[in-house]
Amino acid sequence: MLCIETQNLLVKIKEKGAELCSIYDKERDREVLWQGDRRVWAEQSPLLFPFIGRLEESRYTYNDEQFSMTLHGFARDNVFRVVESNADSCILELRDTALSRESYPFFFRLRQSYKVEGKALFIETRVENLGVETLYFALGLHPGFQFFGKEDQISDYLVEFPLAEKEELEQVLFSEKGLVEEKRGSRALRKKGLSLSEELFLHDAPVFPETGGKVLFHRKGEEHGISVEYPDYRYLGLWQPYGKDAGFLCIEPWTSLPGRDGILEDIGEKKDMQQLYPEKEKTYSVKISLY
Repeated sequence: MLCIETQNLLVKIKEKGAELCSIYDKERDREVLWQGDRRVWAEQSPLLFPFIGRLEESRYTYNDEQFSMTLHGFARDNVFRVVESNADSCILELRDTALSRESYPFFFRLRQSYKVEGKALFIETRVENLGVETLYFALGLHPGFQFFGKEDQISDYLVEFPLAEKEELEQVLFSEKGLVEEKRGSRALRKKGLSLSEELFLHDAPVFPETGGKVLFHRKGEEHGISVEYPDYRYLGLWQPYGKDAGFLCIEPWTSLPGRDGILEDIGEKKDMQQLYPEKEKTYSVKISLY
């Protein structure tokens, strides 16, 4: 486990999955990140790569071949190599292997960087194409932020989209299988805020495109909370397991959507997949800060 810190924050990262496992607020003497519970949700902040969510029949095609893929991809299940570890920053790396190429036939390097400054945690994910063909992938973060009080309910909280251009967000809808439906819904905002309730998660995660790249999460009527900025991610998902009285909310920046219902996706034809030409790389940034 790696530890990085400032006077304000202590952050811990697992080598498995390069997963955040603690964001400790020293000033308020409290843990910010969900600490995991197998009865509710065992993970804390998995890195989603090279797919997000589910695929029809848990399969996809590429160059007329079919490949199997697990929920959210395989990065979260692999041990990353520590490239660099300092008092306030660290870098972890995952490379393709013969085993990974059985389900994902690409040569890649995935680097996850964490850096703390004051009350902020900066996360950079860099994807490099080490092969001779175009690299197709999806990328997402899945941090769970635990409620500020032990007796709190989801209805005590609000999320705000301060940079949203409209007072109504388009919403991606999912089938009972957790796959993307063709039709879209909408969700009204009030003063750029969205009230939370357990019913919001009845049909899995509400996912919104074009939210402005910033969200605030706080108790209703309170000024302090958590800010998440995600300028390089098109979608934002909100999630907690329905019906489990979960004491956390996941705020999930995604580059791409899960598979479409009833369609065996061709990874080279899926419109929102990220693409990298040979020898190219791209970096995706997220900033989590306390206010």
